[in-house]
Amino acid sequence: MILVSHSSHHETQHANILNSMWMIAITFLSIGYGDIVPNTYCGRGIAIFVGLMGAGCTALVVAVIARKLELSRAEKHVHYFMMDTQLTKRLKNAAANVLRETWLIYRYTKLVKKVNVSKVRTHQRKFLQAIHSLRRVKMDQRKLTENQSTLVDMAKTQSNIQELVIEMHGNQSTMEKRVNKIEEKLAQLQLNLDSLPELIAKSVTSAAAASRPEKTEMRMPLARPLSDFTGLRRTTNPRQRRPFQQQFSLREMPIYDRHSLTGQPNREEV
Repeated sequence: MILVSHSSHHETQHANILNSMWMIAITFLSIGYGDIVPNTYCGRGIAIFVGLMGAGCTALVVAVIARKLELSRAEKHVHYFMMDTQLTKRLKNAAANVLRETWLIYRYTKLVKKVNVSKVRTHQRKFLQAIHSLRRVKMDQRKLTENQSTLVDMAKTQSNIQELVIEMHGNQSTMEKRVNKIEEKLAQLQLNLDSLPELIAKSVTSAAAASRPEKTEMRMPLARPLSDFTGLRRTTNPRQRRPFQQQFSLREMPIYDRHSLTGQPNREEV
């Protein structure tokens, strides 16, 4: 088929199948030297198809190799932890060098009688190198912290934060509903408490009004009209009463004292 697609013009370079295979291989690998070019529409279509297939196969191979060479999440955390530890040690060493060179500069300039200029210059250069190394270590630490957060981790973190926000909104809505119910119940309770004195007053007045007719009904039979006693006559003789002075004499009156009230015997009786 490749030979037929290339042999429409009956050229000598298209007559050999090896040349056609060479053109297919160069097209598949996306090189394209251009020494052999298809002339027919069928050959050009085959070349386009081979080029697309070569690009797809190259992308698949690169993706598989990158997936195999990529570190896992746990390995990345271990690697970043080791790098952070090394950078921390380097930072401590750089800070110690800065302090040491500062002390030596102070020593050779303030604590000696004669200043040695060469030593002072040497320690000043070392001091500047220590400061430069300290800044470089800090920059490496900053880059390491920035590289720790990959796109996948950021996407997972964003999804987790979004879920937490949604849950918080749901809890807030339920809380608002409960607070509204509590406010309604408190308002109803306040109304009931406000109407309680009126109810108590009404119940007291109704109880007093209900108790008054009973007392009048109990007293009504005691009062009888005078017409009931007009035709009555005494059947027994009237009792002869003594005068008031004769009814109660001093001899007949009983003696009461505190002993008789308390239940103890009287001295006169003893």
